[in-house]
Amino acid sequence: MRRLLPLTLTVLAVYCSPASGQILNGSCFQRLGELDLLDRSSREQGLLAPDVLSPMLEGDFVLRGQDDSGQGMSGGTSGGDLAGAATNPTSDLSVYQVQNTFIPSTYEASGFAHTLSLQAVMPLKTGMCFFPTWVTRTTLPVVTTADPDGAIPIGPPNDSDFLYPLDNQSGLSDLVFISIFNHPTEWGSWGIGPGFVAPTATRPELGEQSWKFSPTFAVVHTAIPTWQLGILGVYNFPLDGRGTDSFQFQPLIVKQLGEGWYTGWGDDLWAFNTESGNFDMPLQLRLGKVHKIGKHNYNIFVTGAYTPDDLRKGPAPEWGIKFSISLLIPGS
Repeated sequence: MRRLLPLTLTVLAVYCSPASGQILNGSCFQRLGELDLLDRSSREQGLLAPDVLSPMLEGDFVLRGQDDSGQGMSGGTSGGDLAGAATNPTSDLSVYQVQNTFIPSTYEASGFAHTLSLQAVMPLKTGMCFFPTWVTRTTLPVVTTADPDGAIPIGPPNDSDFLYPLDNQSGLSDLVFISIFNHPTEWGSWGIGPGFVAPTATRPELGEQSWKFSPTFAVVHTAIPTWQLGILGVYNFPLDGRGTDSFQFQPLIVKQLGEGWYTGWGDDLWAFNTESGNFDMPLQLRLGKVHKIGKHNYNIFVTGAYTPDDLRKGPAPEWGIKFSISLLIPGS
């Protein structure tokens, strides 16, 4: 046992040390005092060479998910600025959001469409060194569809049982859950995680009537001051044979303007149906501000979107405008 202890401590020290390319996580050693005591005790017993843990005790060290001031990393809550965290899908920030999207014009349909989305983003501490935070995002849309030009195919291709009559429809759409196990790095963060789509639509026209498994990934680069660059991607696999495969991704391009203001790309996902070949790639411009009202911080933004005919196949919104307000609760 005495011979195994030095090896165990050495592996742990190398994995969690800044010299190994990792950022020291508080879950590896709960307090710096405990680490110092362990180092001195090991030296006295001759169990550990003095140069194994000493570099970790000298100079500055950074807790995973923090900058050198003990606040959030770039894109987080450093200096009380929540604007970066509010636009970062991997940030340690709880978000309770209401989005209202009005679509006055839709390709291959007539009339307007409307979506009210309720969304909750909740980061959970995992206690792991490599993935210290699990960020979960749950979205429930309430939609009104435009009147499509023709029958709506839902389900397996060429299945006449899944053709529904034309008209505007309103009700709940499918519930979407995605999650990311987040790994902070010196340049930003990346993560992967599971997700699913639940068939909660109140009418067949408003969803796919299918359970789906939705693995998710995200990469966010925050090393360039005032910029966030990256991508969020989701692939949806039907689990019951009724739906279709699809890939969705969101380009992440955000410029921080100062005093809580920011601009950049919107948060709507580009969608590609791998079976039908339909796709939808709206161009988006967003302007927002993180503002404190009373004791709470809110993220308020407006997005305008336009989809050129060359950037879509099949039914898709042509024009749209989105208004969003979110309650922000920084992570502890």
